This record gives sequence, C-alpha cells and structure tokens, in this order.
Amino acid sequence: GNVFGLNYYQSITERMAMGGEGMYLAANGSLLSSYTIRYEMNAPTGLEEEGGGGDGIKETDAIAVAAASMGPGGSIGNQSSSWFLGNFNPAQGALNLHYKRVVTPNRVTLGAELTCSPVTLESQVVFGAEFQLTRSKVALAVDGSGKLQSVLETKLGMAPGSPSLSFSAEVDHGNDAMKFGYGLNIGG
Repeated sequence: GNVFGLNYYQSITERMAMGGEGMYLAANGSLLSSYTIRYEMNAPTGLEEEGGGGDGIKETDAIAVAAASMGPGGSIGNQSSSWFLGNFNPAQGALNLHYKRVVTPNRVTLGAELTCSPVTLESQVVFGAEFQLTRSKVALAVDGSGKLQSVLETKLGMAPGSPSLSFSAEVDHGNDAMKFGYGLNIGG
C-alpha cells in the first residue's frame, strides 16, 4: 500500500527548536507520529573567576573562550556547550530524554539518556562519558541495571591512514556476564 510521510522541524528561538513527524500507512490505515523539542544552553567553562571584581573574566581567559568558540574559517560560531532533547512517540508510548554536555571542547563530553513509558512506568537510564586524547579515545557507559561498557580506540601511527587498534569490554552485573573484544583496522 501507499505510505505518506511529513516532517517539520523549526527553530522557535535562537536556543530552542521544536518539530514533529507523521506517517500514514494506507495498507492498515494507521497513523504514526513523534514530537521533538531541543534546547541548547551554555554551561560554565571553568574559565570564569570565582568571587572577584571587574567583569569576572580575565583578558587571557576571554581570548581562550573566543578561540574555543571559533567556527570553521575563523568566524565565531553559536556553539552551545550543552543541550537537552526530548522526544515523544505516542504510538509506542515512549518518552526519550537526552542530555549532552561538552565539558572541554574536543576533549571531554558527558551524556545521559532516559527512556520511559508513561503508560507502564518502565524506564531505562544510561550515563556515558567520552575522552578524546592526542591519538586515542576512551568511551565509557553505565546503565541502570549495572551494565558497564568501555571502548578504547588508538591510532598506531601519526600518518593519515595509519592502523588503529580497539579494545572493548562489557561487564553485566545483573546477568553475571563479562565480554572482551579487540580489533585492528588497517588502512583506515
């Protein structure tokens, strides 16, 4: 049968955007929809002075903040250090809430996700962190059931196209299970 879809996402303010999407399935006459809202905000950078007089920011720190917020081509971009996103899908009865915080640009990122069903009150939560190092990346996650996951990825050379090595581990305390894996990517 025919399928018809429509989606629309619009900035309401400089920091808030809302939207939705719908799909009509002619074969069984069902209508699916979901609604989204996103809000961006600036979190403290840690470069502000505590207490103090003046405008609260040293000149060298102001330069560092401006340099960190430079977009491609040297223009100052509107880069928020954190955002919140909510999504509701009435057909599945699912509410998803996401939060992302860039603690240090291109270095440290934290996140959280909550998925719940307002009807059955079932929920699932995940907290995560990602650390970008000079030639490697460490990602960690823990969920509400006590499952821990981690991934370490590293470049083995400085030249573009150098091989990379990955290690991953998962510890599931609820099921008394542990998994470990590794990978080698050559030419990518």
